[in-house]
Amino acid sequence: MFNPNHIAEFVSKKFQKFGINKNREVSRLVYEIAKRDNILPSQVLLQVCSQKFEGVKNELLKLRYPQNYGVVKTEEFYLPKLDISESAEVKICPSMPVPEKIYYEKGLQESQQLTNARRAYPNATIEEISSLKEFAKNCNHSFEKYNQRAKSLFLVTEKYDFFKPCPCTKDALCCGYEILNIGFGCAFECSYCFLQEYQNFPGIILPLNLQDHLPAISKTAFTGSIFGKRRVGSGQFTDSLIFDHITGFSKAITEYFYKIPDTYFEFKTKSANIANLLECKASKNVVASWSLNPQNLIDENEFYTASLQQRLEAAKACAKAGYSVGFHFDPVIKYANWQTDYKEVIEQIAATVPVESVLWLSVGTLRMTPQLKKAIENRFPQNKILDEELLLGYDGKLRYSRSVREDIYKNFGSWCAQYLPKTYTYLCMEEKSVWDKTGYEYKLSQQSS
Repeated sequence: MFNPNHIAEFVSKKFQKFGINKNREVSRLVYEIAKRDNILPSQVLLQVCSQKFEGVKNELLKLRYPQNYGVVKTEEFYLPKLDISESAEVKICPSMPVPEKIYYEKGLQESQQLTNARRAYPNATIEEISSLKEFAKNCNHSFEKYNQRAKSLFLVTEKYDFFKPCPCTKDALCCGYEILNIGFGCAFECSYCFLQEYQNFPGIILPLNLQDHLPAISKTAFTGSIFGKRRVGSGQFTDSLIFDHITGFSKAITEYFYKIPDTYFEFKTKSANIANLLECKASKNVVASWSLNPQNLIDENEFYTASLQQRLEAAKACAKAGYSVGFHFDPVIKYANWQTDYKEVIEQIAATVPVESVLWLSVGTLRMTPQLKKAIENRFPQNKILDEELLLGYDGKLRYSRSVREDIYKNFGSWCAQYLPKTYTYLCMEEKSVWDKTGYEYKLSQQSS
């Protein structure tokens, strides 16, 4: 494998009259083509006949974006500086890293969660801190530090941002989701996860005062959702169940929402850590949901998570216990055999989980901020998900072209109609015109009085 940081030097020698900006764009294109095609940068340039910049750039754009070159505007091609650090690459271990240090804020030394953490991680050192805010003053963000986050667990009291609306992307049709923030940081290593660009703290944070904030849900005005009633969930800033053996939050949450049946609560996970849920009295307004992908994509992109079959078996167990179940195909990742593989996953759902228990299913295609692309190519340099044609979209994020997204959504709509006909299927963070074009029903909510 070539060193990507040597490409700029190689290009500058090849095209000595190009300036810094032109060199940057050519280097970026050469790198992405060489990586995708598994060839040397010199072999990429053998396919280029021009010597002038515009000609070189256009030939490379045609090679890099064969489906979209000449179809979309040039400014939709994102060509940032090539800046990849070898030390930023995450090292995938045979098993998920566990905390080596457990920090707890003053006053939490008698908490059940600290007792649970001691039991779960007996080799970890335990240290009291005055506050997370004070500790964080000396923390500087880097990919290298982010890679070590699972080794430090912080048990804290949270005063802010426990409950808030989901930050839907600009100009997308909003589903009205609301977030209960039960943690910040995740020990799973998903190549596309937005937290690797978003999280600036080198550890996993678990706020223990959940009971202080649950009442805020009923006190906050409900402004509507696609389901006609409030839908609250966890899983935005951490996996909902990955640390449930420590926090026990699923028991408290299930008990709370059992008493307010006019509100849905969703646990969104890639784990099979459902022991606490199975000990609770289930309710149909409590939804255990799983993010899914074909197993080959899980193997390549969702490290330390439960397998596809484990997730489906966990969903089956929760449905049998009396919970509603949900599934999320987000992100859907395009590759050579995506239609066959994703359809098989839909078939597996219908064959494993009682279809009458599947309350909803969402579909969203791979998307990312430009900053997240940098994080992915630094932390997962062997990734394949960036090899497809990602364009700057309507919201400033990198996405597949609209025609590709519409094709994906139409396929999912057809498969769900066949195998899960009573399940409400909706799109995640998409334009209303895409909903309309692909036949997805946007269920307008009734305003709460």
